[in-house]
Amino acid sequence: MGFGFVAMQMLVVSLPIVLGWAINKLGFLNPELDSGLSQLVMNIALPCTILASLHDAEALPSVETMLLIVAATFLVYVVAVPMAFALAALLRVPVETRAAYRFAVAFGNCGFIGLPVISAIFGTSALLYAAISLIPANVALFGVGALLFSSAEGDAADGGIGKKLRRVFASLKTPTLVMSVAVLVLALLGIKNLGIVGDAASIVGQMTTPLALLVTGSSMATYQVRSMLTNYRAYIVAVARLVLVPLASLVVIRLLPLDPLATGVVIVDSSMPVATVGTLFCLQHHVDVKPMLQITFISIVGSILSIPLVTVLVGA
Repeated sequence: MGFGFVAMQMLVVSLPIVLGWAINKLGFLNPELDSGLSQLVMNIALPCTILASLHDAEALPSVETMLLIVAATFLVYVVAVPMAFALAALLRVPVETRAAYRFAVAFGNCGFIGLPVISAIFGTSALLYAAISLIPANVALFGVGALLFSSAEGDAADGGIGKKLRRVFASLKTPTLVMSVAVLVLALLGIKNLGIVGDAASIVGQMTTPLALLVTGSSMATYQVRSMLTNYRAYIVAVARLVLVPLASLVVIRLLPLDPLATGVVIVDSSMPVATVGTLFCLQHHVDVKPMLQITFISIVGSILSIPLVTVLVGA
């Protein structure tokens, strides 16, 4: 798949983001509406897209392939988390914001932005692979990702490790993760035809991509661009998130007997911009949110060029 083709797909994806930015500036969207639409996408539309990916699949991958996708995605985080700690130490990040920088390196937006991008690059047939990959991705995001902030300032009074772990487990009970697990189980059982339920899920799931991209653009419009571009560490971390993590993960994943499409999906998904839930973690744990916003902004803009580059290097 050539750089030009993928770049064109990213251009197609980026135009609704620009439209979302413009709609926000015109006053049709605001933070309150963005929050509501984000909840709609994450809790309704995205789970329907995942279910529809099973129903609309022409053929199911083998059980071995599905399990290898899960294993490959776990390997991404085995690579990414140590890289996040190493880079934060190398950049001498202040202790009070260290969790934010580590999170930004390790965790990308695999669902909200990842699924529309995967669909644009690889086609809708790749969505089932992406849905399976979301299972370990969400476990890592809401498990390890949340624990990165557990020692942040203001978190000491939260009731000890037991309460923190209970909060982590509670955060795993998201509709996206539940639906991803359900789809994996159905796929492993060889069940694909979901009848009218699958047809209905396909209809509802069609709003995932446009809403996700419009909300992404609208949220970018709330940033003060000048203040987002003044942190030199943010650029280094964004490069690590967008390029270094996926390429390092590719070296490890190629040790698995995974087919090229599955490898491409896992690696391209690992090259997504910073997961937006990182901002929520910062607010929850009283961590300065500005570095997270800076890295998120730069990574979203940079991904328009970096994702085609990673796709070509993967050889997908």
